[in-house]
Amino acid sequence: MELIERFKTGDKNSLNQLFHQYFHRLCAFCHQYINDVAIAEDIVQDTFISLWDKRTDFTHPQALKSFLYTTVRNKCLNHIKHQLVVQKHESSVIHELHDDEDFSRRVIEEEVFGQLYEEIKALPEGAHKIMALVLKGLKNREIAEILGISENTVKTQKKIAYARLKAKLDPVLYDFLLTF
Repeated sequence: MELIERFKTGDKNSLNQLFHQYFHRLCAFCHQYINDVAIAEDIVQDTFISLWDKRTDFTHPQALKSFLYTTVRNKCLNHIKHQLVVQKHESSVIHELHDDEDFSRRVIEEEVFGQLYEEIKALPEGAHKIMALVLKGLKNREIAEILGISENTVKTQKKIAYARLKAKLDPVLYDFLLTF
């Protein structure tokens, strides 16, 4: 009881005694929750800071001991919760990075399509209509049916359009166009 009374009055030697009496026990207890010695030691040291701040609240050694173990347990659980939040955040960041890559790819794709459409709009009307339908993924037969022209006319107009686009477009854009 004398140790508790000295501790309550702010005697730092009594804190040192309590620290040496409980530190290793609390670290072992903490290690059951947190499988990291350095973090366990930090949690226990932090617990002693909390103990010192509340030193006037203790009248019995059992209350002090209960406070130490309860505080260590709560700090361990808070640490575990924090780690889960960090992991979730890391996972979210990775997902966002993936989304950013997808976003960048889509922007580039839209820019390419935009440039293609600008050049296609500059083509003669027949070639323009045909190439617009080509970019939508339609086949020669389908284009001929939609426009009410022969398949040979579609092929001829496509050849003319490809020749003009090849002359105007960057080789990469032109190669992209040929994938359709």
